[in-house]
Amino acid sequence: MSIGNNEKMLENVRKFAFSRFGSLKELADAMGIKPQNLNTYLQGKVKIGPKFLKRLKNVGFDDNIDDVVLQNVIKENSVNIDLAGAIELSNTPASRLAQLVGVSPATLDSWRQGTATPTVEELSRLFNQVVALALSSRHAATTQATAEPETPPAQATA
Repeated sequence: MSIGNNEKMLENVRKFAFSRFGSLKELADAMGIKPQNLNTYLQGKVKIGPKFLKRLKNVGFDDNIDDVVLQNVIKENSVNIDLAGAIELSNTPASRLAQLVGVSPATLDSWRQGTATPTVEELSRLFNQVVALALSSRHAATTQATAEPETPPAQATA
């Protein structure tokens, strides 16, 4: 589902701005955005995303914006993360990886399923943790492979 340039909704936003706030500038101020940015959305130059929809909902605009619509928009804008590959590469159980990244195992699983998207900081921590664990595992394997085999002690003869 694409919200995109939904003309009817954009027209309803305009009407809402004038009826509730008196002007587009006042609506933009209430939403915490610049009037120029609001104008680019209303002209259809910028695709409406989840942050914009949430801001509209927070100021009282409800033109059939519900959690299902928000979830669909979030899914459209979500990042595909190969968590199975990350877990395999890190050689770490998912629950431990979640703990190292600083999130709950349920959160990590929601990223895997695509029902939630990590923040930039969470994604960065995940990436750094997987790389560190993979390098550590590789270093340990290399060290073990190049180590000289132990020779048993010589038997004393009498």
